[in-house]
Amino acid sequence: MSLPIRARLTLWYVALFAVVLGALGVFLAVRLRADLVSELDQSLETRAAQITLGLRSGCEGEFQDVSESSLFGLPRGESGAQLLAPDGSVSETSGDPAAAVALLPAGRSAQVMSGSAYTATIRTGADGEPFRVLAVRLPAGACPGAIVVATSLDDIDASLHRLALLLGVAGPVGLVAAGGGGWWLARRALAPVDRMTRQAESIGIERLDERVAVPSGSDELGRLALTLNEMLDRLERGVEDKKRFAADASHELRTPLAVMQSELEVALRAPDLDPVARDVLESSVEEVGRMSAVVENLLMIARADNGSLALLRSDVDLRRIAERVVATSEPLARKRAVRLLPRGPSAIVNADPARIEQVVGNLVHNAIRHSPPAGVVTISTWVEADGVGATVQDEGDGVPPGLKLHVFERFVSGKRANDGGAGLGLAIAREIVLAHGGLIWLDSDASTGGVFSFWLPVDGRLSG
Repeated sequence: MSLPIRARLTLWYVALFAVVLGALGVFLAVRLRADLVSELDQSLETRAAQITLGLRSGCEGEFQDVSESSLFGLPRGESGAQLLAPDGSVSETSGDPAAAVALLPAGRSAQVMSGSAYTATIRTGADGEPFRVLAVRLPAGACPGAIVVATSLDDIDASLHRLALLLGVAGPVGLVAAGGGGWWLARRALAPVDRMTRQAESIGIERLDERVAVPSGSDELGRLALTLNEMLDRLERGVEDKKRFAADASHELRTPLAVMQSELEVALRAPDLDPVARDVLESSVEEVGRMSAVVENLLMIARADNGSLALLRSDVDLRRIAERVVATSEPLARKRAVRLLPRGPSAIVNADPARIEQVVGNLVHNAIRHSPPAGVVTISTWVEADGVGATVQDEGDGVPPGLKLHVFERFVSGKRANDGGAGLGLAIAREIVLAHGGLIWLDSDASTGGVFSFWLPVDGRLSG
């Protein structure tokens, strides 16, 4: 599953912070150890110089006193000194018992006796304790041999251990803080994107005049908002062009279709018309009538889009309208063996009678087309405190789940939401109801069949 970009940014931020923190910890540990060892080497050089200076008059009986005083300041009990004979053997020792054994590795004696100082870290004793060792040759004039000074690295290792412990405790706390800060920063940085997303989601086909707010500043977010607005401009122009085309085409087709229908009807009045020709003319009249209905529907939608859908309001009774629709729909219902059942109380509303009858008729015809043989289509009127309404229910298979959200859209092709195949019947019903300030909906929770309802305010005002 893909994580949201905010979570991904936070994870990348925390991962990068962890790498930086780990690298910084390693660098601090290495640098601290190097600095502490360097300071220790300088201290050992100072002690070795003091011992050498104390032995300038000879080594007889002087080494113990000189070395012990020179080792003062180093870790007590963990530092020692050795006096080496010219052959590399240990002549005298002082300090830590570890100095009782040779601290200078084999093979290094000749190097030191030749005058080269030797510095190294060794492990000695039963527990393999680490020591820092410095060996230097005694100068001419003093007794022959070399001085070895050593001190334990336990203090340095303890310091590094404390540093590692502090980093181990502070690191996770820092990562948690970095995660919280990264989440906050990502949320703040993406807030304009969220805002633009919500605005873009709210802009539907009927609100293409709205635009996304452009954030201040000429950054990537500002360019994104401008790009979205330019896209909306193109969409608005395209939709307007389609609306104008539909309106112009519908208007231009009305007259020729009316002329064709009139001429066909005149031709049908001929007394000596051949039966085959009469059948063809009657079929043509039916098809022209269907085309005229589609053109009228397109023209009405175009008028609804540009706000010029005229409503001739008067007080009408939805119950009477339902009964008229039942009477005019009886031929279609009988053809499909469907029974129409009007019921409900009188429901008076201020509305355009012809338009509301068109709404009920579209819903009833849609129900008849999708009812099984011997099915029943029920047209129920009802009254509420602030409005009246009607519900049309059939006994068909219902609306497929994938079509429920789009059933009132224009030109939707499917088992539902069509008007003789043009996909305009329910869309036109919706436009008429909205023009009256009402609501129309599909009962998606109905157990059987399709259940369509609409509601109109009693006073004719737009609903809130």
